[in-house]
Amino acid sequence: MTTHITIKQVRSALKRWGKFWQSREYGKGFKRSSISDSSGRPTGGVMGADAMSVPQEIELITQLIAALRPECIRAIRARYLMSGTLAEAAKLVGFDSKRSAEFWLVKAERSLLVEFSTNLNSE
Repeated sequence: MTTHITIKQVRSALKRWGKFWQSREYGKGFKRSSISDSSGRPTGGVMGADAMSVPQEIELITQLIAALRPECIRAIRARYLMSGTLAEAAKLVGFDSKRSAEFWLVKAERSLLVEFSTNLNSE
């Protein structure tokens, strides 16, 4: 049976992906090592980045995004990972204008729509 994915579902998945990675980037994630590692004394309860668990859905989306063109990746980062308006985020990631970022974002979302459909139908 063929499963049809909508652009709305793709955007919802990208929002979940963005929220997951935002929480890791802004200090709510895991430290690479503790201060006591340099002193040789172990500390309890501190997990390293190597022990971080990434949900399967987030890992799949990350892999699909990594296969996109660099411009598409930057547009996704600007829209789903960065705070502020798309125009502000677009300038920060190197786009000339908001319009340019929107063009690459639509291209990225459509590419992911095809990839999501392919992955779901192959399972």
